[in-house]
Amino acid sequence: MICTPIMARNNAEALIKLAKAEVLADMIEIRLDVMETFDLEEIIRAVSKPIMVTYRSRGQGGEGSAHYGTRIRYLVNAIEAGADFVDVEFSLPSELRHELFQMHGASRLIISNHQLNGTPSREKLEGLLRKMAATGADIVKIVTQAGALQDNLRVLGLIPLAKNLGIKIIAFCMGPMGRISRIASPFMGGYLTFASLETGEESASGQIPIREMKQILDIIAS
Repeated sequence: MICTPIMARNNAEALIKLAKAEVLADMIEIRLDVMETFDLEEIIRAVSKPIMVTYRSRGQGGEGSAHYGTRIRYLVNAIEAGADFVDVEFSLPSELRHELFQMHGASRLIISNHQLNGTPSREKLEGLLRKMAATGADIVKIVTQAGALQDNLRVLGLIPLAKNLGIKIIAFCMGPMGRISRIASPFMGGYLTFASLETGEESASGQIPIREMKQILDIIAS
């Protein structure tokens, strides 16, 4: 499954990009941290594909600088608007995360962690996975920055572990060295991978444009 992030400043721009993404992607991510204004109800009504709503903080690789209370309010609004998936950063205070988890309704929660400065050891990654899984989220997302090709193997190694634990996981590496894991992850059982709408529309380093990603995945699968 391929998820395409929408990087837009407002609803008008988002709706144009949503129309393009809907015919290509399996899921669409709305990145609230890059939007100056937004109406989530209008966005969610505009497409039939599943919608993931994310507010990515600067500490986790995004552009968001809002305080915790504002972030939680945005995510609550996403749940109330009917988002299919809501991304919750593991770095949020546990009491705020718990509050959100208590009222998530029909939305599925993705607990996420982005290691921006490298890829930790296998032991640390496995420990992180277990801690994140213990939150009760529907899906765990662990993404690291690849500095070498072998970093991809450590992160992709979380997928069979998650399967053994009965946990759905999104796991791959960022950066040019991490592109191979973005391609390999869905074949190994990762819940989804991310691909940009076009070149220049990336939400993180190493994303491949969705048309190219689909071609690559089709060739490997054939």
